[in-house]
Amino acid sequence: LPALRKAIAAKFQRDNGLTYDPAQIVVSCGAKHSLYNVMQAILEEGDEAIIPAPYWVSYPAMVKCAGATPVIVNTQEKNGLKMTPPEPREKITDRTKCLILCSPSNPTGMVYSEAELKAVAEVCIEKDLLVISDEIYEKLVFGVPFASIATVAPKLRDKTIVVNGASKAYAMTGWRIGYAAGPKEIMTAVGRMQSQSTSNATSIAQYATIAALEGDQGCVEKM
Repeated sequence: LPALRKAIAAKFQRDNGLTYDPAQIVVSCGAKHSLYNVMQAILEEGDEAIIPAPYWVSYPAMVKCAGATPVIVNTQEKNGLKMTPPEPREKITDRTKCLILCSPSNPTGMVYSEAELKAVAEVCIEKDLLVISDEIYEKLVFGVPFASIATVAPKLRDKTIVVNGASKAYAMTGWRIGYAAGPKEIMTAVGRMQSQSTSNATSIAQYATIAALEGDQGCVEKM
């Protein structure tokens, strides 16, 4: 629905200081579906995708489904299970297409600070990588601020696809609404990919998400 993409664009502006045209946003059947579509659109056989470990179980499988190879970067407990710049740099080859980043993280719960995101972004800019930023747990932070890599690294913004959804922030897991925003060329490809599979997320759930995004955001803090 155009009204939903407009509401999502307003959310990005309000919460993250990110400006997207509604044409740069694709709504899918959950953030998992969004991630799958994005990987299908940007990855192909021979490509590599960097994934920090511990990671959510579906990331490597999604990369493999696109014919690409997951390259795992093992993070260290002494660094709070967060990736530091030397770690991905050692894994990057001429076949590396993207980095998949999840903050706040499933399963570790760690949250990257602005400084830590900027350091990772510098590597991605240097190596000309795309970034898939899974921000589905954005609102589930306690005592630390959330930051998006697309916000703190403006030079990387045109190479970043931000994925989020209604499931976690608004307790709407079963409604299955996820969304992705990024460069128009990539998001057009994502939309085309989706149009040949599910077509669209359920209209009832789309209207519910409009109500969530346009409603009183104090409900999130209460929950």
